Amino acid sequence: MPLTIRRKLFLSHFVAVVVVSGSIGTLFYRVALGSMLENLQARLMGSAAMVARVLDARKLALIQGPEDVQRPEYAEQLALLRELQASNGDIAYAYVMRRDDDRISFVLDTDPSTEQAKPGKAYEHDMPSLERGFDGQAADDKILCDEWGCFLSGYAPVEGGEGRYLVGIDMRADEVQNKLRAVRLAGIGSLVISLLLAWLGSAVIAPRLTRPISMLAARAREISVGKLEGRVEVSTPDELADLGTAFNTMSERLA
Repeated sequence: MPLTIRRKLFLSHFVAVVVVSGSIGTLFYRVALGSMLENLQARLMGSAAMVARVLDARKLALIQGPEDVQRPEYAEQLALLRELQASNGDIAYAYVMRRDDDRISFVLDTDPSTEQAKPGKAYEHDMPSLERGFDGQAADDKILCDEWGCFLSGYAPVEGGEGRYLVGIDMRADEVQNKLRAVRLAGIGSLVISLLLAWLGSAVIAPRLTRPISMLAARAREISVGKLEGRVEVSTPDELADLGTAFNTMSERLA
């Protein structure tokens, strides 16, 4: 199939629009995705900080091992933690951890199932964002997985805990993915619309540019077989109109 001028014009305009719209769309997609992730991180850190201000570090210090689940301080602080969790739909789990030198262990865990981490249970996973949470607000920069599942989490130190206690807030991975999927779908929809507009624009522009050329070619063939009378009407505001005028002048002089 010959690559005609019309096809060349169509492809050049289509590719140009696709490249420009694709670049801009990709930029906005990345910005929107980053903004969404930052928003989720800020919400998780804010929720963790709110909970951390309510808990009592002195009572948490009395909860050392699984035998302390019978203590009134354990029941009181766990009930408070669960109440705060229930008030925020973003929270899948909330927990409190203690840091003793290089050892990190659970103090409270709102998980109501048999998988609930008991006081003193060591947390063996290496998560730098969690460790930063003992000294200040922190959040995961991506979805992380452990034995309880995959989550995006935020952390904040418990007030008065002298850097030994933190509150962790988990948002389930599927919730995070649902929020990010909405951004992806919006980006894909924008790209599809851009492609459609690029195709429509190219389909309209290419014929308008090639139609005068086709008319001039047809008139040239008429002149070549001796049909000198006739005019070609080219009304485009460009050099093609000058070429049409030259054609008409030539055929008039030949006639």
